[in-house]
Amino acid sequence: MKCEVCVDWLTFSVKKDDPGEVIRDYLGLDPALFQDTGYSLLGYNKVLRFSDICVCYDPRQNDFFKNMGVCVSMSGNGCRSFETMSKLGRDKQGRESVAFPALFRLLAADETANVSRIDIACDDREGFLDMDEIIDRTRTNNINSRLLRRTINFSLNGKDEAGATVYIGAPSSDFRVRIYDKALEQGVDGHWIRVELVMRSANADAFVEGMTNSGNVGRLAAQVINDKFSFIERDDSNISRCTVCEWWQNFVDELDKVRLVSRKVIQHSVERIRNWIESQVGPSLYVLMKTMGIMDIYSIAASSAGRISLQQEALIWDFQSLCSARRAAL
Repeated sequence: MKCEVCVDWLTFSVKKDDPGEVIRDYLGLDPALFQDTGYSLLGYNKVLRFSDICVCYDPRQNDFFKNMGVCVSMSGNGCRSFETMSKLGRDKQGRESVAFPALFRLLAADETANVSRIDIACDDREGFLDMDEIIDRTRTNNINSRLLRRTINFSLNGKDEAGATVYIGAPSSDFRVRIYDKALEQGVDGHWIRVELVMRSANADAFVEGMTNSGNVGRLAAQVINDKFSFIERDDSNISRCTVCEWWQNFVDELDKVRLVSRKVIQHSVERIRNWIESQVGPSLYVLMKTMGIMDIYSIAASSAGRISLQQEALIWDFQSLCSARRAAL
């Protein structure tokens, strides 16, 4: 597939008191998967968490937060967990999950629902976009947009440049664009440029409403992009009459063909820890295994059990719940 589009962040609230009801009815998940975190978040006193999905309840009793109901916030990994494990939108055989469209229909039908943020990730896997070209067009202001704030953030890895992120729109804006080399960020081979649409408040609600009507996230994302910004050739004194760059138009046209893409790869923090150990200390573990024996490595790990933090204990519980949910979703 040349381009992929997916929901990469979602935060919404509904006027309910019972977080378990929201988990069952709006997320299509088992409340037993979620664990009390013991901390507060987003103006709520209590938070239940499972695989980067946070369900916040018991709002603070002040004029701003009272009667806020229950808030759900899921990051990119949480979105992947939701769309692959939720029972929302499944057919009678439990297959063909279309969880996000089903959730959006529920939110659109609930007058108390409020979508405060949604991020849509538009991924170029074909080679339509070039980060150097995008950076140059941004630096020289070859952009047609009502979003006047443009920022380029360069990151460094030691003395070497390790990529850049282009932002269009202010951090406090209800609509902001973030463009970066996702392959470089993830440390994987191949071409993978991500264009993220970060929408809040009215923009977020409007996108969810549009999804309930069309169901085609790619087409909707292309419409939003065409309305908000484009990279241009400076071939007219009137910026609104300037020609859109061919490579950018080709990318947006390809997005228009894409329906909602479910990414079934969910990388838990425990799996990231395992990958780090393999890449950073794998040779040292091999030396210990060949000299001291495999049971010595086990003894080191077992003797550390009393030193783990509450956060690490929660990580173990969360990963075990995720494994159970993965097996149940098969």
